[in-house]
Amino acid sequence: MPYKLIPFSQEHVQEAGQLFTQSYQREQLHSPLLPSRVMDEPSWIRAVLQSKLANPGIAVLERGRLLAYMVTGGQFPWKGQQAVMVHEYCHAAVADGKQALYQNMYQALAQEWVNRHAHLHLIGHFAHDDILRETLYQFGFGALVAEQLRDASAIDPRQDHVVKEEQDISKLVDLHIEHTRYYPQSPIFLSRFTDRPSALADLEAHVQNGDVFFVSYEQNEPRAYMIVGESTVEGEGFLLQKTNTAQVKSAYARPGMRSKGVGKALLQSAIQWSHQQGYERVFVEHETANFTGGRFWGKYFTPYLYFSMRYVDNQL
Repeated sequence: MPYKLIPFSQEHVQEAGQLFTQSYQREQLHSPLLPSRVMDEPSWIRAVLQSKLANPGIAVLERGRLLAYMVTGGQFPWKGQQAVMVHEYCHAAVADGKQALYQNMYQALAQEWVNRHAHLHLIGHFAHDDILRETLYQFGFGALVAEQLRDASAIDPRQDHVVKEEQDISKLVDLHIEHTRYYPQSPIFLSRFTDRPSALADLEAHVQNGDVFFVSYEQNEPRAYMIVGESTVEGEGFLLQKTNTAQVKSAYARPGMRSKGVGKALLQSAIQWSHQQGYERVFVEHETANFTGGRFWGKYFTPYLYFSMRYVDNQL
C-alpha cells in the first residue's frame, strides 16, 4: 500500500471539503437538480466536518496529499443496539483506486466502532457512485433509505380526484395512526409510535413547521393524505438545506385506494403548491424496503442518495 492511514484532524478539513465537492459534482452530472450550495458556500461543508473532529476518523495520505477521508458522524442507540452514522459529506475519495481506499478506511474505522460497542453501521452515499455502492455491498451493507428529487413542474394537468387542503388536523389522526402501523409490518419492520397522543403530537409538529396537508376524502372520511413543506435544517436531506427545496414529508393511502390515481392527485397538488411558493425542486425520503411506496415515488422522482446499513455480530 503506497499511502498511509492516519487519524483525521484539523489539517485535513480543507482538502476533505474539496474532495467532497468533487464527489458532489460527479453526482450532479447524473442528478442535475442538485443545488449549487456545496460549491457556492465551501465553508459550509468545512464547518460540518470541523464539528466532527472529536469523532473517530481516517485520512489517507500519499506524499502529503489527501486521497480520501472518512469521519464518524455520530453514535446513537437504534434498533436495540448502538449505531454509527457516516453522513454523505463525511467521506470522499479520489477516483483512482477508490475501491481499495474505501476498503482500507472502513476496515480501520469498523474496528474502532466495534471497540466502542457500535455494531450497526450506516453510510450515506450518492446513488450513482457505482464503485462505492459495490464496495459497500461486498462488505455486507444493504440499502436502507433513498432520497429522491424532482423539479416543481406539473406531472399531469388533469385532476381525476378531488383533493382538499385540510386545516383541521383532528380529522387526520386515525389515518395517521394507520399510517404509522404500516411500518412495523413485513417487509419494512420499522418501529413507529402507534398511539393517538403521539400521532396528534406529530401532526401538530407539522403545523408548527408550516407544513401543508393535502387530503383525499371518500364519503367525508379521509382516505389518503400527503404532507408537504420546506426542507428544514433539522430534517432529512442535509444537502438540500437552505436551497429553496420543498419536501414531501409524509404520505399514505389506505390499501383500497392505491393504484387508482389518488396518490398521483395528491402529489400533483403538493407539486403545484411547491411551484406556487417558488420552490425550485421537491424531494422525498423513503425506506427502500417500503416497495409499495418506493414504486410510487420511483415514477415521479429520481434518487440521488442512499443510506446503506450493515449489522455486525454484537457478541464481538
